[in-house]
Amino acid sequence: AIGGGIPEAAAAIREADALLICTGAGMGVDSGLGSFRGKMAGVWPPLRALRMDFSEMSCPRWFQSDPRLAWAFWHFRHQAYTKGTPHEGYDILAKWGSKMQYGLFSVTSNIDGHWVRTEGVGDERTYECHGTVMYMQHTEEEGDDPPWPTDHARIDTLEVPEWDLKPGDEVEAQLPHEGWVPAVVAEDGSLSRKADSGAKTVALPAALAVRRPGGEDLCRVREGCPLPGDEKGAWRPAVLMFGDWGVNTVRIDEQARRFEAWLSTVPQDANLAIVEIGAGTAVSTIRRIGEGTARKFKKSSFIRINLEDPTAPADCGERQVSVGGLGALAALRAIDAELAPGKV
Repeated sequence: AIGGGIPEAAAAIREADALLICTGAGMGVDSGLGSFRGKMAGVWPPLRALRMDFSEMSCPRWFQSDPRLAWAFWHFRHQAYTKGTPHEGYDILAKWGSKMQYGLFSVTSNIDGHWVRTEGVGDERTYECHGTVMYMQHTEEEGDDPPWPTDHARIDTLEVPEWDLKPGDEVEAQLPHEGWVPAVVAEDGSLSRKADSGAKTVALPAALAVRRPGGEDLCRVREGCPLPGDEKGAWRPAVLMFGDWGVNTVRIDEQARRFEAWLSTVPQDANLAIVEIGAGTAVSTIRRIGEGTARKFKKSSFIRINLEDPTAPADCGERQVSVGGLGALAALRAIDAELAPGKV
């Protein structure tokens, strides 16, 4: 049932003396951030025209082979994450944990930096296991220097043409063996062109670039605009991308050690509440961490909040609660309402 498990989740929170928060991409949807898969998918508009999967674009090789394309994509993500505001659910969870004997810790695969910005959590209580756009590194790493805080003003000044195409707009697409060809934006954001036989249209293969007729490429940072870098080389976000063997893990490893140190302060017989929110199965890092921790703490309560796949494994702790059919914020508000004074 939609929203089922709310009273049980509230009971688990009420009895808990420590809180582990595990969040995936679904946590950010209510802050205006698209998830990568599922009903709330939506990350970078040109992907459909390029016929490229998110995981294919979020790959470090583009910083070598096509850095202007790479930075157009990461500029979009940086702007969405840094200009967006963490929704109320972050503060709700921080409030719960602040009242517990052993406090809270947040583990997230999200790279938006929103947990670090949440009062009562911050950097000291956050493990960003995939890194964050809030830190940069060189594309070619040498030595063990840590990543450094992102120069947001530098990223803000990247000049990326606005992608304001609508279904039915006439454009030109650059194809691998044909050059620039006329095309039309389809309803789903992909591109098509008129068939030789008449008015019918056929889908275009993957385009290399898209522009309005005779205009500039809408998929890349403008030519002439300097890309982020310094005398040591080009920059990239210190984020674990797909197929990424070059991510700088110095900061990630430090956060992981702080998480393990916090976990060691929680007694094995503690009533640890593990609240997992918006964590998918395609990249299962967060599910593995949450479930694995629940199995170590036999008296723990494992609460899975997931719009589409809420089933909690039966071997995770003493109590398992599944909350499905609701987004992160709606579920957290409903649980918080159950915890209000006067509720039993």
